[in-house]
Amino acid sequence: MKIVFSLIILSIPLTSHAVECQWWQTKYSATVVNKHPKKGKVREHPRREYCRDRWPNANLYVKQFKDDPILGWSHKGEVFKKWSREETQLILEILPTLPSWIEVQNYNFRRAKDSMYKGNPAASELTNGSIILYDLFFKEKNKKSIIVHESSHHLYKKVAPKDIADFLSMSGWSVEVAADGKVYESPPKKLIQSDSASEKDEDFANHVESYYQNPKSYKTSYPKLYDFFKQRYPL
Repeated sequence: MKIVFSLIILSIPLTSHAVECQWWQTKYSATVVNKHPKKGKVREHPRREYCRDRWPNANLYVKQFKDDPILGWSHKGEVFKKWSREETQLILEILPTLPSWIEVQNYNFRRAKDSMYKGNPAASELTNGSIILYDLFFKEKNKKSIIVHESSHHLYKKVAPKDIADFLSMSGWSVEVAADGKVYESPPKKLIQSDSASEKDEDFANHVESYYQNPKSYKTSYPKLYDFFKQRYPL
């Protein structure tokens, strides 16, 4: 009787630890070392590769960049465009350096060619939590302050009514009665920026930007408002 033995060789692929990193990440390798808690023996495992963000929280922030236009955007005629890698990188470098109270993690960032308002580098859209950056933004030196300004429009809608009333009073807004008996709000006689007279939230954003950009000068000009912001938005 002939007995035939068959040898079956199982091919088991070796586990690969190679990883592909995104352009906003850096690849690095490290050896994992485990020490037995009782025997004190040290065991080294093969080196593994990992991805590390080149800028803090870049892997989270990069998801906030949107290429599609905002549906129902009120600024008719403005043309949205796609983000370039260079532009995205610039913003990824800026975002981690901004104060936490502006809540940049809550917004999405859009690109558009030119604003319908001459000389305007950025805009805010509150419904979708958007900040729109125009071509002009990338030519400005005070990019951080511009983002703080636009974020302040979003912050304004979260401010408590009493705090809003306090801000408006210290800024110089007043309630007046016209000859025909109609009641209306009058903007400050001393404006921090000319467009502060247009809307209360614009005045608020202008003040926050000035407070952030040059706190010493702002404290001299607006000591009460400086204390107001310092308590709520520490630098």
